[in-house]
Amino acid sequence: MIRRRRAEGGTSAVEFSIIAPVFLLLVFLIIQIGLWYFGRNVAEAAAREGVSYLRLAGNDSDPATFEPQAAKIASYYATQVGMLHNVEVTPTINVSTGRATVLVSGTLHLPGGDIRVEQSAEATLEQFRGDPRGDE
Repeated sequence: MIRRRRAEGGTSAVEFSIIAPVFLLLVFLIIQIGLWYFGRNVAEAAAREGVSYLRLAGNDSDPATFEPQAAKIASYYATQVGMLHNVEVTPTINVSTGRATVLVSGTLHLPGGDIRVEQSAEATLEQFRGDPRGDE
């Protein structure tokens, strides 16, 4: 009895055509997640930059005067350093609790489409007091 051998010449091409799209999708998904994470970290760093400036309003007679400059600093960081677009910065000072908050949101342009990122940072206002020993 003569055994015939099966032709396996095209099997690797068929296997590749099944596996390649899944593999490429996985690679691009990992890249997209990495870029989203980068944009999120940039928004958080920009919020921290803004709140660092906003903390200095602690003893100022009108802390709200610090808010426009804090927004400018955070917006500059997000656009120039992090390449975020359509950046919106919302700085707030709550004098009753002594807390400063900066919310940064922006759009990150990715190959698969735009993604909106939003992060905030909060800190206690600096309270500078004179040395009580100097009153003696």
